[in-house]
Amino acid sequence: MAYEIITSVQNPLVKRLHQLLDKKGREEQGRFLVEGAHLVEEALKSGAHVVTVLYDQERNLDPACQRALANHPQDTQVIAASAAVLAKLSETKSPQGIVAEVNKTANEWDEWVNKLSDQDDTLLLFLDEIQDPGNLGTILRTAEAAGVDGVVLGKGSVDIYNGKVVRATMGALFRLPLFMRELGQAAEEWKRQGGRVLVSSLAQDSVAYDQAEYSGKIALVIGNEGRGVSKEMLACADQFVHIPLYGKAESLNAAVAAGIFVYEAQRNRRR
Repeated sequence: MAYEIITSVQNPLVKRLHQLLDKKGREEQGRFLVEGAHLVEEALKSGAHVVTVLYDQERNLDPACQRALANHPQDTQVIAASAAVLAKLSETKSPQGIVAEVNKTANEWDEWVNKLSDQDDTLLLFLDEIQDPGNLGTILRTAEAAGVDGVVLGKGSVDIYNGKVVRATMGALFRLPLFMRELGQAAEEWKRQGGRVLVSSLAQDSVAYDQAEYSGKIALVIGNEGRGVSKEMLACADQFVHIPLYGKAESLNAAVAAGIFVYEAQRNRRR
């Protein structure tokens, strides 16, 4: 269906896209929304299947986004829309004037992890019920920047296609292999491929993060913001690691802790 310009929030396409602001709608349609020039540009450049782009013709788009739109795939609809329509599809206080409808990516864990059997140096993150959208998005952004090879999310974690998560990733969502798995099972499969599991925990035999051994194939487990790592994942640990706390705080933010661990792992490997 093609339009010269969509001006009504009652338009059938707008109504369908609005459903993607809700997890149920995303699951039913197998798609999600990204908002803003940078994220739309990242989606188009990444090779993700961008189904539809709606933009406010009254606003000046970022030049890089304009170039990306000019070279969009033939099966991507690019449609002008009114400011009211873009506001209807926005979750931010200041709509940025452009949104894109993107197909979810289906990464096959079994096939992917089997390919790792021939690799000697792989770094994964296992996220155990990370529930805050900002934390998850920041972890994914940091993981991609640090060169993490993949991220596995267990049940109970916030939806990775939640709008706040997507915005917080700053495009890392489109470049980082992501998997939704039962973590205990994924850990056992990882170990069968010769991998080790390092769990963030203050267990009695835990070692400081800068004293741990990160060589080879490892998976770092980051626990829930409130209760930490689940009993199931504690039982999977080959080693417990922790970040010393010198002040009166009882714990670190999950995203901050993940960043410290992955960068220490990469520093250790370079050394």
